[in-house]
Amino acid sequence: MINGFSKKKIKSKPTLGEVLKKARISKKITLAEMEAITKVRQKYLHSLEKDDWNELPQEVYIRSYTIAYARALGLDLSEITKAFESLAITKRSLNNSSSFYYKNSFKEVKFLVTPKFLAYFALIGFVVSMFSYIVFQVVSFAGSPNLQVSSPADNMTVDEDEINIEGVTEGNTVLTINQEKVPVTGDGRFSTNLKLHRGLNIIEVKATNRINKESSKLLTIEYKPKTAYIQKENSQ
Repeated sequence: MINGFSKKKIKSKPTLGEVLKKARISKKITLAEMEAITKVRQKYLHSLEKDDWNELPQEVYIRSYTIAYARALGLDLSEITKAFESLAITKRSLNNSSSFYYKNSFKEVKFLVTPKFLAYFALIGFVVSMFSYIVFQVVSFAGSPNLQVSSPADNMTVDEDEINIEGVTEGNTVLTINQEKVPVTGDGRFSTNLKLHRGLNIIEVKATNRINKESSKLLTIEYKPKTAYIQKENSQ
């Protein structure tokens, strides 16, 4: 105590990884056991607990892994989602701050406008226009295919062991669901039924075009049989 005042330590708010780890330890569940429950690899779960995204895949997968982990631990998904979005913003800002920006300086140039110069200028303008058009067409062709999953919604809980997955992509793409090919109609529509296993199911819908450009959607579906609800009600 100094001059009648006492020092107090300010506790910092736990990180998302610390929240997940503390909840797992409190339930006395090992990472190996959690891998079996969530179907997420143990090394990814370990990285989530350390808030280390360097060893993890794309952000869309990290979000799905985090939700699956939190759901298995019985945590508040809305709070976990808020914490994830906050952490994701921080990670993106750190990545952006490492980029380098350069400024080019230009000197004023004086020149005389002549008919010959105008002819060259028109020719250059025509060439640039044609080149821009070709680049635009190539980029459009080479871009990732459009992919929309209309059903089911992400983070659903169902009581049937089979679910219908449908949506729309581009007609010339190869569509897979959990690495199994699914037929696509001429206008890009697809629909198929998928068997679920009890508990959490992570479903990857991927569209690949002719030059191997990909778009993917990741869904987390929880299957709870009706008997599970009945047993829970009887136990109460």
